[in-house]
Amino acid sequence: MENKEIKEGINSCIDCNQCLEVCDTYQVSKNLLQSPKGRLKIAKKVLQNIKITEDERFGLYTCTLCGLCNKVCSQSILISEIIHEIKKKLANTPHGPYKIHKTIINGILEKDNSVNGNPSERLEWLPEEYLKDEEFENKESNTLLFLGCMSSFKVKESAKSAYELLKYADYDFKILKYEPCCGEYIYSTGCTDTAISYFEKVNKILTDNNIEKIIVTCAGCLYAFNNVYPKYIKDFTIQVNHINQILYQLEKEGRIDFNKNSDKITYHDSCRMGRKLENMTIYQEPRTLLEKCGSSISELSNTREKTPCCGAGSGVRGMDKNLCIDIGSKIFEEIGEMETDTIISSCPLCVFNLRYIKYKKKFDKDILYLSDFLSKSLKE
Repeated sequence: MENKEIKEGINSCIDCNQCLEVCDTYQVSKNLLQSPKGRLKIAKKVLQNIKITEDERFGLYTCTLCGLCNKVCSQSILISEIIHEIKKKLANTPHGPYKIHKTIINGILEKDNSVNGNPSERLEWLPEEYLKDEEFENKESNTLLFLGCMSSFKVKESAKSAYELLKYADYDFKILKYEPCCGEYIYSTGCTDTAISYFEKVNKILTDNNIEKIIVTCAGCLYAFNNVYPKYIKDFTIQVNHINQILYQLEKEGRIDFNKNSDKITYHDSCRMGRKLENMTIYQEPRTLLEKCGSSISELSNTREKTPCCGAGSGVRGMDKNLCIDIGSKIFEEIGEMETDTIISSCPLCVFNLRYIKYKKKFDKDILYLSDFLSKSLKE
């Protein structure tokens, strides 16, 4: 966005307060500096070269960039995008990313993952029976199953189940022995130059392996490859799909089938699999797959493009865990009034964060990644 467009967006705000009603950080904190309209006022100061306070800086960096404010803004202001643009402008100033952001970015640059994982342990999720025959980079396939950092290190069953379901369907793909991070975290902090440099490194890996199609398990990776890479990598034409889309197609083709169960499910839509995506949304595919398993789905009062954020996005979990917990707890509080046994998500960060909140708050619902649930229901 150019400065002119940012200014026009900021000046279009009429203080109608509709954004306050949906902003997860504001609903928890009741602090206007942690609200969409408050952040627009901070953005205006930055554009005017007026020094912002530490509280205002904190307000900017506790935005999850979930994009829900965009959907309700009466003036159609791209609030989330403006906040990100301001973070870009602050990136190399004393009011830029916090120490925790810089630590994670350095970890990505040094270890190629955003969770401080040992690179030698990235493939620990891979079942032994497949490991001996896995050809990795040497396999003649143009389709890459890109697992991502959260699936590889923190929510390993999401990597394992996605891999096994594709193998079961005899789907042609390969994985990388030395998979990098997608770099979306770097980009979300506003450190654009560093992000672009990392994107170029990742793109070279993809190009060297003749990749024409990427299947991701992570919503953040989906957002990066679908939205961001085409903006910064010249001639980036790789097709990008989430594992849900592929499994949906495989089920339609009869290549996978599921046993019927009576599970009571609530499906949580990820911000980066719907309202944040360009040119696609992935709302119906997971629900159809769950219905094929016979599951009874109870919906949140706000779903799909209006679904609430889990609270972890854009580095907020590292910034303020208590804020993150309070945001995510609202999901559990609503689901607690439903006849739901299990919360299903297709974003490993959402799964990881909701499990953390469950542990801290002693909530009693199970949280599963979708392909893990499907693999347990697979008809042999």
